[in-house]
Amino acid sequence: MELRLHHILTTALVPIVFCAALGETRPPRTNVIKQFPLDERTVYEIPIGRDVPTTLMFPSAISAIEGANVTTNPDTPAPVLLTYNAGQYFLSVRALVPNAKGAVNVVWRNRTFVMRFQEGSAPYGSVTFFDDNISALGHAVGKRVTPELLLGLLDRAKSYQLIEMQYPDAVQQIEHTEPCNVCYYRDFQVIVEEVFRFDPEDTVIFKLRFENKGGSEIFYQPQRLAVRVGQHVYYPSIVDASGIVPPKAATTAFFAITGSPTGGRANLSTKNIFSIIVMRVERDAKLIVPQ
Repeated sequence: MELRLHHILTTALVPIVFCAALGETRPPRTNVIKQFPLDERTVYEIPIGRDVPTTLMFPSAISAIEGANVTTNPDTPAPVLLTYNAGQYFLSVRALVPNAKGAVNVVWRNRTFVMRFQEGSAPYGSVTFFDDNISALGHAVGKRVTPELLLGLLDRAKSYQLIEMQYPDAVQQIEHTEPCNVCYYRDFQVIVEEVFRFDPEDTVIFKLRFENKGGSEIFYQPQRLAVRVGQHVYYPSIVDASGIVPPKAATTAFFAITGSPTGGRANLSTKNIFSIIVMRVERDAKLIVPQ
């Protein structure tokens, strides 16, 4: 079983490139990645750029945003452009004029966080905010990851491809692989298509593809899906699955595991070999049959 090395490293190191031609200046750093704890007593000063967006990510959906000197329409005069859709867990900002300044108050989980933006030569690429109550310091995983947070993570996994195309900086904090390993059963198979890891929550989300090659429906218990890694078995913290695979068809399912079976951090890498355990249900007899 492979473990991720868990450490605290909030600033990505960016190599300094010196220009050889006389009179050239060093290009701005546009790939600075930051992580900050959420604290209502802090005013967050965030440098932004004119040519690149800065994406701010929260642990789950944002409730509301109030802004000053910001606009959501590039044709409406304002120093800072804000991109946000209701119900999303992230927003993006970009300077529209030199020396642009703007501010927003973000309401998240009945708490207000103050953000100040200033156009500069070293804009942040993305900022990930995490709640100390769900950090790895001194709390059991099961107590710090709430159903609301898990639903937010599940939504981020489902929309990963779209977000990666539109806001590539927004997915840099997500570990993602496409192993496509296959788990074979008597008359169906389960393919692990994608694996996502969210480090602050110590949560791994699986996208599965159930393929039924037989002529009868397959029934299984979604809440009893599990994954084996080495000698350890992990049970789901959240599941989005129908429990039915029609004959000669395929269905998609998502489920997540959070922490270790003993309640601590698991620090699982997405590079592990994951074996999916399915508890099949015989519809007529209503008996659970381990496969």
